[in-house]
Amino acid sequence: MALTLGALMCFCLAWLFMLKPRKFVSLFTLGSVMAMASFAVLNGPVNHLKHICSSERLPFTVAYFGSLFATLYFSISVRSTIFTLIFGAAQLVALLWYYTSYLPGGTTGLRFFSKFFIKTVKTTLPV
Repeated sequence: MALTLGALMCFCLAWLFMLKPRKFVSLFTLGSVMAMASFAVLNGPVNHLKHICSSERLPFTVAYFGSLFATLYFSISVRSTIFTLIFGAAQLVALLWYYTSYLPGGTTGLRFFSKFFIKTVKTTLPV
């Protein structure tokens, strides 16, 4: 319960730093880690680790943790706002993918809307 509340608090407080992208993304990343830890506590750490490392979840795991570490690296070490925002967005997409995969029809709906979004962007923007 404390991890879930901590994650919610980090997500809410992150919006106060909207004009400072590196601080925003760092706080959002902390909230994201707490949210993932709360799932691990609810399912049991070993079971959760087995679950996210299964063959069907492995792409998510690589995308999520890769974007998580890249976000922190570019935010804290390199201090590059552009790369921080890029990997922060990738982290958000991976986290949404994770959450929607637990909803009935969530993954199918996410695929539908992502294809719709990509098709709309391709037809709207001259690429």
